[in-house]
Amino acid sequence: MVALFVAAAGLAITAFWFGVSRRRKAETELGIQSLATLKWRDCIAIVLEALQREGYQVLADSSNGGTDFLLRHGNEKVLLDYKHGTAYRLGESSVREFEAAVRLRGAARGILITLGSIEHRAATVAAEGHVQLIDGIHLWPKLRPFLNDKLLDQVQGQASAATRTGLWKGLLASGLAGVVVFAVGQVMSPASPAAAAPPAPLASSSQSTGLPSAPQPAQDAMLQQLNATAEAMEAVARLSPEQLAKRRADAAKQVSQISQVATAAWSAPRTLLITLNHTDGKDKVLVAEACRILVQNEEMRFTRIQLNPPADSKQAVRWRLCE
Repeated sequence: MVALFVAAAGLAITAFWFGVSRRRKAETELGIQSLATLKWRDCIAIVLEALQREGYQVLADSSNGGTDFLLRHGNEKVLLDYKHGTAYRLGESSVREFEAAVRLRGAARGILITLGSIEHRAATVAAEGHVQLIDGIHLWPKLRPFLNDKLLDQVQGQASAATRTGLWKGLLASGLAGVVVFAVGQVMSPASPAAAAPPAPLASSSQSTGLPSAPQPAQDAMLQQLNATAEAMEAVARLSPEQLAKRRADAAKQVSQISQVATAAWSAPRTLLITLNHTDGKDKVLVAEACRILVQNEEMRFTRIQLNPPADSKQAVRWRLCE
């Protein structure tokens, strides 16, 4: 039973890591690199097409030859700026400069996009200033459906090749671990049942009274839990990047509806940035409710939560982890 458990656990973890998590990470990294090789105008055209599908309309591009576009979404104007290239690292100064441009162009809010990365302080400032930040990791699933087939096939092929070797090594190691545990168990087991027969056990209270027998051993429960987790991982593996992105957006929206929460947005793949509208400094109930929402999706388990205090509060930023 132990050998079976070890092998099954290893196979499930390996299949999830290389078959789902590692492959998705490899595809994202390769996808970002592929976008970076495009010309700026080609890439911004894909960005605008993706935004148009979300209900945005282009009103005007930059009047001074810059990289920003004035959009309309519903009844509000939105300023878009796209920084091409993976070397960009959006910091606080970049966000504040963009906030000034948003006000100057008469927009209600702004969207600042880069193929690069975002500093934590920049994400905090952006949440306070009606600016949405999108880095390369979050941009890729948005643009993926609008790439030409040749480029997408190339990225997927490279991602599969990058993870295939690791997958087979992991599966082999899991199988060997199960064999080793089984062999050790056989060596350590008694030579004959008669020689090592234990004393007859005393009758349990359930036997003497005719009550139902005790529950199944703990390892059976662990195996059932492992199977349930593996099934959940398999279901996640069948989801498309667009479906996964929607699940993340829906989860953040549900968290934002908690009474203490002003805004909730993903600042990193595993980090949910929550800005509070009021707080008593006791986060246990709030975090428990936020994590309850998040862990309904297996891929969001172990999400890190960044709690930003209200603007008029002197409390520090706090971090919590969902399990």
